[in-house]
Amino acid sequence: MSRNIGPEDRVVRIVAAFALALLIYFAPLAGVAAIVAGIVAAYLLVSGLLARCILYKLLGVDTSIQEQPYSTTDDRAGL
Repeated sequence: MSRNIGPEDRVVRIVAAFALALLIYFAPLAGVAAIVAGIVAAYLLVSGLLARCILYKLLGVDTSIQEQPYSTTDDRAGL
């Protein structure tokens, strides 16, 4: 599977994962809420680190930056 998460999206996912982890640790979440928050935090962290998201793949979303050739004045002048 190719990368489909851009750098900004990766940062947001990793920060959100740490925020959820802190919420689980410090807030009185118990039972199912803590388990769901832990699973979501783990998924966000792993997808942010690997730059691959299964949900994005299923929905056809790609936030990664595709490199485009950079044009300089030398290229236009034929040098």
